[in-house]
Amino acid sequence: MADYGDGGMLVCALLLAQQGFGPPLQIEPPRTEALLQVLADDTASAQLRAEALADLAAGDGPLPLEPLLALRNLAHGPALADYARCLGRSEPGALPVLRKIADKDDAQARAEAVYAIAHLDADGGVAFARSVLAGTLQPDMARVAALRALADLESPFARVEALRALERAEGPLLMEALAVLRRHPDLEDAPYLVRVLDRCSGRPGRETVALLQELTGYRVGLDARTWEYFLLKHKAEGTPFRRDAAAVEAETETLSYFGIPIRSDRVVFVLDSSGSMNDLLPEQPRHTRGSMAVEELIRTLPRLEPQARFNIVFFSERAAAFGPAPSGRDGGLSPRTEEQLTAATGWLRNRRFDGGTNILAALELAFEHPGVEEVILLSDGEPTVGEVRPYRILNQVARWNRWRHVRVSTIALAAPLGARQFLYKLAAQHDGACRVLE
Repeated sequence: MADYGDGGMLVCALLLAQQGFGPPLQIEPPRTEALLQVLADDTASAQLRAEALADLAAGDGPLPLEPLLALRNLAHGPALADYARCLGRSEPGALPVLRKIADKDDAQARAEAVYAIAHLDADGGVAFARSVLAGTLQPDMARVAALRALADLESPFARVEALRALERAEGPLLMEALAVLRRHPDLEDAPYLVRVLDRCSGRPGRETVALLQELTGYRVGLDARTWEYFLLKHKAEGTPFRRDAAAVEAETETLSYFGIPIRSDRVVFVLDSSGSMNDLLPEQPRHTRGSMAVEELIRTLPRLEPQARFNIVFFSERAAAFGPAPSGRDGGLSPRTEEQLTAATGWLRNRRFDGGTNILAALELAFEHPGVEEVILLSDGEPTVGEVRPYRILNQVARWNRWRHVRVSTIALAAPLGARQFLYKLAAQHDGACRVLE
């Protein structure tokens, strides 16, 4: 069994090569020059050009403006956000087009346009980003993009706006504010962080606690009253809000699924139900991969926090969820009640394992839950159905998660080299952990 940590990028290709597993899986997209050639080819299919635009948007580095302006006919539907992201890597001449996109109803495209305008408009970009943050009618994604733009531009207003967001923001905007403050931790932020704990639990609460622990050295959990006590104690004594002794380790994680810490109370478990999950485990011949995954989840669900909401996604060629539709009132996340736990147990034990592995469809269904804060994916193989190119799956998940801060962790259960490499990178890109179970 191997555990490659929590969120750290692993040089897994080198590690596995040293262990004799052979060459790494190719998970990098085509080069920029090749993508631009496809986009410039009017004889190429619309689907091929849309895929090239998506791959181009997922890259980095400057792009020429003129070829992009010639692609306006592709800029509709999901491709509009990709187009805006590409324009943001070009020149100020793209600003008129970007300002039009910033007025669209498409939340993802608007966010990309906001981020791009802030960077390209040397005179008014910072003011524009702040106006977006002040606009209560702006979509959450656009406000997240505006705050991130201020931080990436190293504007002094980034910290100001982040502290302001701590007062009332929730979900992705609150997570973005915490991420901004983590870039340059400052003990003066501690009182603002303590107030966050009065109204937040789950992942935002845990991220807040982690930052407070780093700043003060106190090992206190989600207990807002204890944090307030120490804050007032130091204020009365006229001393810095910092523990006298050396800083201690962060709060010990107690709840996990196969050793993957569960940091949120809004979580979706994604389990592979392909035919290979029927294979017996070498060290546990009485269990298959599938039965082991199911029984471990059945043991984990009752240990979720009382206020937690969850869903389970099973996938082979298609993906199916335990809970209601994501568009429902609770976003498809079921409450952790005895009734729902019993129903989930029965649903899990009635699942069949057969067919191929459509990982992208499963992750898409998980991300359709608007309130999800954490996704844990378990798989024993590489994608074989639907989108099978790992880099395209990685790019698509990154696109869904660009302004959302969903933590994605992965479990490779008796998986081959290619699947391990893919799952390592997926977790590393989304602040998650990757666990390998032999």
